[in-house]
Amino acid sequence: MIKSALAALAAALFIPLASPAQDLSPEEARADLAALYQGLQEAHYDLYALTPRAVFYDHYAALTARLNHPVSRSAIYAEFQRFTALSHFAHARLEGLNPGFHAHLQENGLVFPLDLRIKDGAVIIVGAPEGIGVEVGEEILALNGEPNAIWLARLTRNISAETPLLAYSQLERMPAYFIWLEHPDAETFHLRVEGVQGARDVTLPAVSYDIYAATPNMANASSLDGREAAMLSSDIAYLRPGPFYNVDAQSPADAYDPEATRRFIAFIDEAFVGFIENGAEALILDLRNNPGGDSSYSDPVVAWFADAPFRFYSEFRLKVSAQTTASNAARLEGRSAQEAGVSGVYAQLFAAHEDGDVVLFETDYVQPRAQRFDGRVYVLIDRTSYSNAASTAALIQDYGFGVIVGETTTDMATIMGAMEHFTLPYSGFQIGYPKAHIIRPNGEERFHPVTPDIEVDAPVLDGDRDAMLAALVALIEGAQIDPI
Repeated sequence: MIKSALAALAAALFIPLASPAQDLSPEEARADLAALYQGLQEAHYDLYALTPRAVFYDHYAALTARLNHPVSRSAIYAEFQRFTALSHFAHARLEGLNPGFHAHLQENGLVFPLDLRIKDGAVIIVGAPEGIGVEVGEEILALNGEPNAIWLARLTRNISAETPLLAYSQLERMPAYFIWLEHPDAETFHLRVEGVQGARDVTLPAVSYDIYAATPNMANASSLDGREAAMLSSDIAYLRPGPFYNVDAQSPADAYDPEATRRFIAFIDEAFVGFIENGAEALILDLRNNPGGDSSYSDPVVAWFADAPFRFYSEFRLKVSAQTTASNAARLEGRSAQEAGVSGVYAQLFAAHEDGDVVLFETDYVQPRAQRFDGRVYVLIDRTSYSNAASTAALIQDYGFGVIVGETTTDMATIMGAMEHFTLPYSGFQIGYPKAHIIRPNGEERFHPVTPDIEVDAPVLDGDRDAMLAALVALIEGAQIDPI
């Protein structure tokens, strides 16, 4: 898959581009920091579940002391993201790319030239401009004199994630961005690499983003972008639903625009009607490289093949806060009562409880469709099946609606999620946070990824073969696996 321009890079994780503006005064920066910490404490379901309060407080005190001079929005973004990432929850983060990166690219700034895959402790080159001095398949042992453990830790401090594996999977999607955060002015990079002829030291030039974007990433050269419904054979149907939100949204508030949701459901309905009319006996539901979204998108997919009522959780524990009430109200603006959906139910719940209360949120079970696809269902997942994509796979696994095939996800099946947002007063940065603790249908409360029923590894260098999909098709056609 050829890497696209910056806007598509941002859209890959549903992160809008931020624009650089004037510096913040020390007073403004400290006020925003105070608003950030207070907002997280009040609105995050459990800010200190994985990180002690003392760690946050010490970091807050040190950062407050450092903010004693005017500071750029780029610098303050970086500081605030690292502070928020201390919680180690993927759903607690600053939205948007660092505005300094946007400005850097607009000014034809240079970036790290390689694409990377981090697997079993090895950092493998999976994309390199021709003639740059390293080859696809070689391993990086050190960057700028630092062994992998050191420079990877520095990069991943900028990433909100429950585990290092989840952080690495996000780093792989945007290495040029994350390396720029720590090396913004670099014109060269000193690497120690190892290949078939042994270890050696090389110095690579930084390159323009256009050169980087035109370099194929050989780890996933087969495109998984967009939505697709097709018959792979006379018997096997294929559905890639894509992100479970409005892919044309310009802001988080537009992510679940009712009209966009209707268009998505119409696409899904048309796809399944076609599968049934074509006599498909098996379905591959492809949730790889899926950033997730909301059950209002995923439930209509599952309802086509579910054989019992379902919902994506066993318990949905919701924390009420002023920030969440305001974020939910903004989403309801301009919507009729018929279009309010779950946000309307939230609004009634918030009105009936006090800020700080934790309540059980209940929704009706989703009913299977009267007309349903009754063939075998196989769900393809990988390390980049995030958020609601992982939750959807967990739902299908726990209810026994299908067989989960592929790689273990790096995101969690039981999560702190159901993101909302508040805005900082001076920088204008949007802060995402989880308002809920969502327990997967089988009742497992541990933060744990989705483990496939059948493991199919993703080759480090896949080229355009899509070896995972080919392996699953071969298994289905060979009748070597059966639905659970």
